[in-house]
Amino acid sequence: MKTVKTNFASQIIILCVALLIALPVRVYQYLHVIDPTTGFYISWLQPTVFGLYGLCLLVIVLLIALSFKGRKKTLYAMPSGKKPGLGAASLVFSLSLFAESAVSVYRAFAISSGSLPVQQLVIGDNVGKATLIFTVLQVVFGLLSAVFMMLFAISFFTGNPLYKKAILLSAAPALWGVSRMMIGFSQTISYRYVSELIFDLLMIVFFTMFSVAFAKMCAGVLEHRIQMRLFAYGALASFFAMLCAVPRYVVFLMGRQDVLYRQTNLYEFADLIIPVFVMVAVFSIVATKQYKSVEEYGAESEEQGEAESEAEA
Repeated sequence: MKTVKTNFASQIIILCVALLIALPVRVYQYLHVIDPTTGFYISWLQPTVFGLYGLCLLVIVLLIALSFKGRKKTLYAMPSGKKPGLGAASLVFSLSLFAESAVSVYRAFAISSGSLPVQQLVIGDNVGKATLIFTVLQVVFGLLSAVFMMLFAISFFTGNPLYKKAILLSAAPALWGVSRMMIGFSQTISYRYVSELIFDLLMIVFFTMFSVAFAKMCAGVLEHRIQMRLFAYGALASFFAMLCAVPRYVVFLMGRQDVLYRQTNLYEFADLIIPVFVMVAVFSIVATKQYKSVEEYGAESEEQGEAESEAEA
């Protein structure tokens, strides 16, 4: 248990140090290195380009290595009972998903009517239609994710695990991530000079993998590799979500929104909340009871189920 908690603390330190370096660099890139009309780097040979990519690669390697270190020594399950902190983080995440879905509805209508600026659209009617389809799917799965997160929040505010009665909805956040990922892949991109989309895609990829592990833990699947994926991919999703969202808002508050590519990203509110929800969820799991084996967890779960059945009777 100490190994896992120590590794989790080390992950937090790495995240904080990496963000202290990466966020100012990203703000500088918005102001001086990125072409706002394309989202690409003006020059591939800028020192900040290699430096930021190198830092991201180092963070990925370190966080994954720490998450899988000592993975066979402990087992954790989803917390139970009243957890106001987890409930509050889930509630805010739910509200952000509702808000982002509302913006996506506007975006879907704007794409279909052709009223969005040209640089926000992909080139070609066929690709434009594909983007519209994925945007609609993002809205649907975003709303389902918001509903599940609302149930999740109520569960930890009241101590009554309502989310277990709608466990199929736990897959919605992962499908929401896949929909957003496909929107990114459907846009024209230069893999040599790309800047704006690559970090978005990395954030969504890691959040989607975190969501898959999260859904399995909500369903009561207890495996070492699942919880370690939860820790690793959750930390990476948090890092890239902060790297994507925070610099954009900083530049916007500086009054330099003219340097931003795809200004509608300012309304992807969930990107700011993902790190909060992920870190609170992982901390709540690490702080809960540990199990030495799946059998021990299964026996306790059966006892809890019998106690709940007796209480309802």
